[in-house]
Amino acid sequence: MRSPILVLAVAGLSLGGAAPTRADDEFMRVCTETTDQKTCQCMSTKVPPEKRASAIDAMRKSNAAIVTGAPLDPSALSQEQMLGLDAVVLAQASCM
Repeated sequence: MRSPILVLAVAGLSLGGAAPTRADDEFMRVCTETTDQKTCQCMSTKVPPEKRASAIDAMRKSNAAIVTGAPLDPSALSQEQMLGLDAVVLAQASCM
């Protein structure tokens, strides 16, 4: 017979009860440098896992551009970063 605690723990993990991953934490850290917590939490749910790393890279470059006051130069982004930035922009638009 299975332990009820083990069954509940497994059920909780399969229902999304798992602790945030490092990428989730990093996404929130980078996002909240320029955006409020509530919007970043919403955006985090909208960026697909396969685009998360490139989205984080793109947000870092975007944040750096904001700090310097220079516009973000799309030619300075790799194709992966452009796809990540696209995911971030779409997520942000749906969370506003």
